[in-house]
Amino acid sequence: MDDRHNSSRPVEEIDGLSADESVNEAPDGGWAFEAQIQYDPSDPRDLTTVIITGIAEAEGVSITEVTSPPLYEVVDIVAIDDALFGRPNASREDTDSAFEFRYHEYKVRVEADGWVTVLRPSDGPTTE
Repeated sequence: MDDRHNSSRPVEEIDGLSADESVNEAPDGGWAFEAQIQYDPSDPRDLTTVIITGIAEAEGVSITEVTSPPLYEVVDIVAIDDALFGRPNASREDTDSAFEFRYHEYKVRVEADGWVTVLRPSDGPTTE
């Protein structure tokens, strides 16, 4: 796998947490950060591959092992891609549009800036 595609934001920037805040606690208190990967619509990798890569990283497995259920049975990736990335980059800047869905126990968040974040339930109660 090409390492330039596995870039992740510095911890200080993830979901607006500062360096002195807990890195593993999600802002809503019910989810903990597990993995994050950048999607670039101009790259050859499609959004499905990026999402599966993030889930595989969270599970500590190869992307070929993330197969059941197939992602397309859980969520419409084409619709997410069109809604978040189907317009010129200039119109996506400075927007906080995002889409979240569940895959197994994980919450996957796809943001208009291309960041795909995988969260797992924390020890506390979830807010959903």
